[in-house]
Amino acid sequence: MKTNEPFKLWQLISPQLWVWMVAWLLGLLTVWSVLGLSMVSGWFVTMSAVAGLVAAGSHAFNYMVPAAVIRTFAIIRTLSRYGDLMVSHHAVFGLLKQLRVRFFESWARLDFVDRNSQGQSSSQKMHRLVKDIDVLNEFVLRFISPWVTAVGSLLLVSSVVLWVLPKAWYSLGLLMLCLLIAATAIHRGKKLAESESQLIETRKAKLLDTLPALTSLLIWHRWDAQTDQLKTLDEAQSALTASAHRLRHVSVLLIQICLSLSLLLLLWAAGLFLQHSQITPFAIDTLNQPIMSSAVILAVFLGMVGLSEFIQNLVAEPLALGRSQVAKQRLNDMLVQSAAKVQHPLACEKNLALKLDEVTVKAPNALIGASGLTAHIGSDRPCLVVGPSGAGKSTLLQTLAGEHALISGSMQLINDGAAVDWQTVDFGNRLGFLGQTVDIFDQTLADNLRIAKPDASDDELYAVLERVNLSSWLQAQPKGLATALGEYGMAVSGGQAWRIA
Repeated sequence: MKTNEPFKLWQLISPQLWVWMVAWLLGLLTVWSVLGLSMVSGWFVTMSAVAGLVAAGSHAFNYMVPAAVIRTFAIIRTLSRYGDLMVSHHAVFGLLKQLRVRFFESWARLDFVDRNSQGQSSSQKMHRLVKDIDVLNEFVLRFISPWVTAVGSLLLVSSVVLWVLPKAWYSLGLLMLCLLIAATAIHRGKKLAESESQLIETRKAKLLDTLPALTSLLIWHRWDAQTDQLKTLDEAQSALTASAHRLRHVSVLLIQICLSLSLLLLLWAAGLFLQHSQITPFAIDTLNQPIMSSAVILAVFLGMVGLSEFIQNLVAEPLALGRSQVAKQRLNDMLVQSAAKVQHPLACEKNLALKLDEVTVKAPNALIGASGLTAHIGSDRPCLVVGPSGAGKSTLLQTLAGEHALISGSMQLINDGAAVDWQTVDFGNRLGFLGQTVDIFDQTLADNLRIAKPDASDDELYAVLERVNLSSWLQAQPKGLATALGEYGMAVSGGQAWRIA
């Protein structure tokens, strides 16, 4: 996907279309088996009771074939259910991997202006990317898949009804009305999802703005005013959640009413059929014949009762589609880039230099920054930036790393004599930045080191640990490179964590 092309929800399915089709087919086999098991079991129980009255002790009723059919339905239901779960989980994990790689790479390729157009830090945007990508799963799992199973089960039951009782076609109209109710609820849920997204962002921003000033707010007795605003937002969130629950409950109620009326119409049509048709009475010689009887009507009735579960699943999460569309729009807003913007590739790595000319840097929301910075830093030797606390050392480095916007002045990369704007250079993986807070993952030492170079050999890992003076510590570890570092690197000291990072 190109960064200047908007992402569409159908792209969640198209890369793994065949996998999803297998998952949906297994899901349909599951629901068809459940409905078939219900209908055949109802018919079998009724006919077994009739056989006990009509042909007691004569063994005239063939119990073996219906029992085999029921057992077959049960086996298919179990196998297809587990198969559906396995294939769906495989597809979901593949989808998550693909989405994260695609969006993270697309976002990383954006220039500085696009990456920082919404006034958020990289960590905040990474958090939003992860959250929105996870939400996109709801489009397939909670919207597409329920509709596939509901429509498939509806088609099966409708076919059986029309085959057994053609005059009961009007009862199927109420089943179509159930789908319309579900579609209306989902459409209404889109608006609630938009409101939910805006409210969550407002609450999050308010909380993040309040916590850093907690001490000052308490000292100046302004904490109560801030908590009142947070309570107001919490109440709005509670009201929104209540609206979503109310939408779900009302939709389920309307669907149940339509299904109940449909069942009544089916029974009414069956009554008319039994009144005006010549009925073959139960007898020993008719027990195993395919005749229209009350047992068959019961089977159809039970099939329509079982249909209610799958139709109600359509409104189990009426906000799923809306949340997916909101997440899609937010991802597009974050990733869309003008095709006219130019990124300068770092083609040559010789004779590099950084030129600062009257640079002013300041962190977002900071009161003061650093100004008047002028320097020419070459790549032939290390450069040490020194100064008192608050002078702007970290802010300068974060600006060079693309975390903050340049307030004024110019930062240029001298690349083999040619000068280009620093913030338009595509460094790829050639530029590294180690901030004041290091990130150590709850993995082994080797896994953490291979984040920078996935194909690094063990000898390369030993060599780099030697360079940061960790070889003697490594030799004292029984598991060597397989040593677990713990969550946030809690198994190692702060200095060791820095050197590993």
